[in-house]
Amino acid sequence: MKRIFLLLSFLSASSSNFAQVNGIIKDATNGEALAGATVQSDAGEVAISDNNGKFNLTQPAKSFVVSHVGYETVEKSISEGPAELPIALSAGTFNLNEVIVTAYHDNRMLIDVPGPISIISKKDLARDQDIIFTNALNRVPGVYMHSGALNTNRITIRGIGSRSPFSTNRVKGYLNEIPLTTGDGETTMEDIDLSIIDRVEIIKGPSSSEFGAALGGTINLKIQRSDFMQNRISSNTQVGSFGLIRNSTSFDLGVKKGSIKFLRSITKSDGYRENNEYDREYSSVSGQFDISEKTQLTFIFNFIDLKAFIPSSIDSATFAENPRAAAFIWQQAKGFEDNKKGLLGVSFEHQFSDRMNLVYSVFTNFRNSNEVAPFDILRENVNGYGLRFKYQYDLGSAKALPILTFGTEVFRDRLIATTHLNDSLPDLPGVIQSHHNVNREYQNYFIQGDWQFTEKFALIAGVNLNQTKYNFEDLFKQDGDQSGIIEFDVIASPRIGLNYKINPNVAIHGSVSHGFGTPTFEETRDSEGLINPAIEPETGFNYEIGSRGSLFSNKLIYDIGVYTLRVRDLLVSRRRMEGSNESIGVNAGKTTHNGFEMALGYQIYQNSSGFVSSINTHFNYSLSAYKFKTFVNNEDDFSGNRLTGVPRSTLNGIIDLNTSIGIYGNINYRFVDEIPILDDNSIFSEAYQVINMKLGFRHSFGDFSLDVYGGVNNLFDEKYASQILINPPFNKRYYYPGQEINWFSGIELSYIFD
Repeated sequence: MKRIFLLLSFLSASSSNFAQVNGIIKDATNGEALAGATVQSDAGEVAISDNNGKFNLTQPAKSFVVSHVGYETVEKSISEGPAELPIALSAGTFNLNEVIVTAYHDNRMLIDVPGPISIISKKDLARDQDIIFTNALNRVPGVYMHSGALNTNRITIRGIGSRSPFSTNRVKGYLNEIPLTTGDGETTMEDIDLSIIDRVEIIKGPSSSEFGAALGGTINLKIQRSDFMQNRISSNTQVGSFGLIRNSTSFDLGVKKGSIKFLRSITKSDGYRENNEYDREYSSVSGQFDISEKTQLTFIFNFIDLKAFIPSSIDSATFAENPRAAAFIWQQAKGFEDNKKGLLGVSFEHQFSDRMNLVYSVFTNFRNSNEVAPFDILRENVNGYGLRFKYQYDLGSAKALPILTFGTEVFRDRLIATTHLNDSLPDLPGVIQSHHNVNREYQNYFIQGDWQFTEKFALIAGVNLNQTKYNFEDLFKQDGDQSGIIEFDVIASPRIGLNYKINPNVAIHGSVSHGFGTPTFEETRDSEGLINPAIEPETGFNYEIGSRGSLFSNKLIYDIGVYTLRVRDLLVSRRRMEGSNESIGVNAGKTTHNGFEMALGYQIYQNSSGFVSSINTHFNYSLSAYKFKTFVNNEDDFSGNRLTGVPRSTLNGIIDLNTSIGIYGNINYRFVDEIPILDDNSIFSEAYQVINMKLGFRHSFGDFSLDVYGGVNNLFDEKYASQILINPPFNKRYYYPGQEINWFSGIELSYIFD
């Protein structure tokens, strides 16, 4: 009898220990502790995480559910003895005002940010075909992404960057705060695989001192962390129209002190148009580890191997009669680009005390590319490196003393470029037309103060200093030595922002900020190929007022803003000749960007115990009244005309449906107004409307989870131009056709193991 009593006592104690859970809840993107999260066990016990994200469950239970406003709810099983479990929550798609963002130095909830910023969560990205950012970015008010093909894109924010011929500039891009922007300001992010992205933070306009005060804004891509204390292998395979085949396989290793993620992705497509094949292989390794209680190491390595053919733009007759055709000269030349890219970054963060914090990052990248165009073949090799340093110090608890942040970002890259005559002989380039080296470098220095005067009123003030320099060495002197150096004057970009919380759920903000856009190296050269010392960066001031918050018991969320951005020394880019890779630039005037942006979300229905668990709707609208204030180019005066390359208005409407048995779906409506193509406003693209749909089934059984999905894009087969070529100098090929009605389907299977 005594032995039975001891055995029962042991089992009782084991059961009690088995049930005890000490945990810490963090943001899955930035690792910040989440206070106020609700933890409820299946036994009915409820705990609330404290200011350090910690919670404790003491009663016997087998599992618990963690929820927090603005984040996805997760369920965890209790399968071991006493433990301190780190739990990562990812941003949801509703009430993102409560999500912690990192775009303004110190981590704070979006509702507390004194500036224009939008968030795209992983759930937002999953609404679409999940290959490229286009649809998700185009749902953000003030952002417009032209997409002529998977490899041909141009992102504009509030009209900035709209005049770039083929690429994105005046908008900076970062991957976990590692620059994706070259030394002369061009950004390419469309070949980043979405499988590694957990969140996108978009700063609109020159509203960030830390990230260089880019005139258009900054797009920060945040990598998805592996779940703490959890190992997972996942595979997602997708097929679709036009020969699309895509597979993404990832392995996540999570331990108590960190996590590491491996990803391998392959994407192939025959393309919608002629000469439109696409083949990309993507590999990535990323991780984060707690070296000590106060020191964290994060790292990322990406490698991309891409070959994509180029159909180029077509004229209006071809667009109307045969939009799947490639431009004749590009079809004849079998034009393509072949790129290999790599990026490596390592970051250390050390918490000296509760008041002092240091982040130090080093990074390097490379790109080897070969582009075959109708008249020439361009070969480029780029190697870059840089560092970021950020120090934060809380000067004290007195309300008049700020949290002070200062630091620097230094970046240098070297471009070696050779242009050959295209003799239409495969793998045998013709005679050399040009050969040169360009050393491109910039330095950003920033300082910012954050004042929290009261619980309701906060102020941010800061300044960014930038200097950019190009050193051009001509290695092909048969047509004269064109070597030269251009060093732009130091640009000081101040910023001040205010935020006032009317109540815990509603805030208003206002800001004044200065920004700049440095000419690309090509834009600094004149028609003779020499450095043009008179070229100047674009600069401008942005004035803005807005409000964000939630109403009616968090059923309605909103984010609205009104702004005016005044740009001077407008840069106008011109191609030298048909099919050429070279451009020149001139400062030609001023533009005025007046705009209104609105994002609304409404929770139509919520019932966790019903068959239909939730119905949510989102509505986004942009009014973009952009025009040339003064614009004289040679003999032409375009003053007062609408700015080319930007629709006056865009509208998006989404309905999301979720059920208790795992069925989910959405319908996405998009309207894009007409777009001016020529500076004289004589030609516009037509307005268009597109509807996309997606339906899926998601279910977990034991350690396995399954997601089966499918969808239709351009449901009513609208004919439209998905990208516009602005002011083509030698032809009338304005249009990149959008895809006709097309479908996709896929299956994702995941397994969690010890």
